[in-house]
Amino acid sequence: MVSGSANKYFTTRRDIGITPPPPQTIRNKASMRPPAAAILPALFAALTPERQEELNVANARFFRPPPGGDSAGAGGASGVGGERTRKELPKRIAANTWPRSSRGRRLRRAAARPYVMGVEVRELSHSHPLGRGEELELGLFAARDFGTCDVVGEYCGEVYEGDGGSEYATYLEDREGDSRYPLGVDATREGNECRFINHFAGIASEPNVAMRIAYVNELPVVMVICTKDIACGEELLLRYSDEFVEEYCS
Repeated sequence: MVSGSANKYFTTRRDIGITPPPPQTIRNKASMRPPAAAILPALFAALTPERQEELNVANARFFRPPPGGDSAGAGGASGVGGERTRKELPKRIAANTWPRSSRGRRLRRAAARPYVMGVEVRELSHSHPLGRGEELELGLFAARDFGTCDVVGEYCGEVYEGDGGSEYATYLEDREGDSRYPLGVDATREGNECRFINHFAGIASEPNVAMRIAYVNELPVVMVICTKDIACGEELLLRYSDEFVEEYCS
């Protein structure tokens, strides 16, 4: 049986910093505190849904209202922009607008990248701490230099709802204080290259990548971000949750 790695369950939060926050589990997030370098993102993560909605309404003043929408909060009507008219305000979009033509379709096809760029999945040798067993183990390595805060790629998998998932699962959104089950993403049956990132313990003194939640096309995604410079040939390593390490690695 081919195993992607010995450790595949980790959690994620929206607060981002050079130093990753302590690992937490899906059942214990109350004690997590953001690092000092993450003040602004941590404030964003702590926003209540009501406060975020207030910000959405306030920010909408700077965009053209949708057809048939209420223009009372837009541009000059609210005093923003002085004499600027509704037509001068930009239209708010949630994703890039590509040319609506055959050329636009060609541009999209040419720009598409179906794989995570700049990484290589490798079989781990017997000299690797995780490669000494009988099963084949894999890891993800940098095929180019990465800088601090570079985005490696998205952690993809099957979306599920509830306090579950396999050892390849992680949070897809942060619902701290919400009574509903959080969404997760599980890369057991399908995923991309990022599913092969190993836990750092026993391999390096600290992780060099972390997982962060972002919103793309209005939907949550989990991105893998570099927390330090990574040279070509280095293994990409995450910090997994204490719960996973205790269950699968002890």
